[in-house]
Amino acid sequence: MDKAVGLDLGGTFIKAGLVNKEGKIIKKTQIPTKGEEGKREVVLRQMEKAIEFCIEGIEKENLAGIGIGTPGVVDNDGIVYGAPNLPEWDNLPLKDIFEKKYEVGVRVENDVNSITWGEYIYGAGKGCKNMICITLGTGVGGGIVIDGKLLRGSVYSAVEIGHITIDYKGPKCNCGNYGCIERFVGRDYIVERAVKAIKNGEKTLIYDLVDGKLENITPKIISEAYLKGDKLAEKIWIDVGECLGAMLTSLVNVFNPERIIIGGGISQAGKILFDTIERVIKERAMKKLSENLKILPAGLGTDAGIISGAALIFGK
Repeated sequence: MDKAVGLDLGGTFIKAGLVNKEGKIIKKTQIPTKGEEGKREVVLRQMEKAIEFCIEGIEKENLAGIGIGTPGVVDNDGIVYGAPNLPEWDNLPLKDIFEKKYEVGVRVENDVNSITWGEYIYGAGKGCKNMICITLGTGVGGGIVIDGKLLRGSVYSAVEIGHITIDYKGPKCNCGNYGCIERFVGRDYIVERAVKAIKNGEKTLIYDLVDGKLENITPKIISEAYLKGDKLAEKIWIDVGECLGAMLTSLVNVFNPERIIIGGGISQAGKILFDTIERVIKERAMKKLSENLKILPAGLGTDAGIISGAALIFGK
């Protein structure tokens, strides 16, 4: 029972791997999700293909279980309630389906909670008991571990960090609320800042890096400009870091974590983002609650979903 399958279900791709107890991947695969075909059974079959690749040649007694990270709300029985970009992915007893299919233990968790648990067991959160994990990309996701347990809430969907209000009179968010942190630091809104500044006549290397094609601006381009000394890019990243720092200050004051772990594509902005977040938290949070706090980049890299799936099986 020294190996587990970790499966990361995305809207476009399924990533899966066979992982040992130390969190090392033995083999892995990536195949299309095929959600665009509009059939639940098609996606389930793709998941089966990925799992079967991982367990080929493995004796059942050596397989500890299968851990699945999926979009959507997931209850304690492994039933999934709704997921964007996945067809008919509601009231889906994912745990039971795969336990009956493979006759091993299966754990199913929301994908962001799964990543949080993976970082806690094998990544940057290893060795602590209280931590916050956030992922920065198109939106803002998050998970919290308190006293060694995932915070899940009464309907299993706690820690919607992206929809914490930081400006109650701010712009409307896709969730229907106003002034959510996601509306300030999500990928599209970071790009929007650069585009708006350029249209207002601000001189910047960002414009040169995309040859004047504003639709090609990305956070990565903004980071490239910053590293070349661009003042607009610097201002954008400081503003993003200050927004995140202000939001995280509230979480520090409520949960008193030992570590805050930050991952996702936007986190690749690197030192300027992390330094700004840390500065703001140190300035704003209650001193006793933040004096020993560490703010760290996520540690599991591009295989985080696979390793985190296995952590659902091995991590207790």
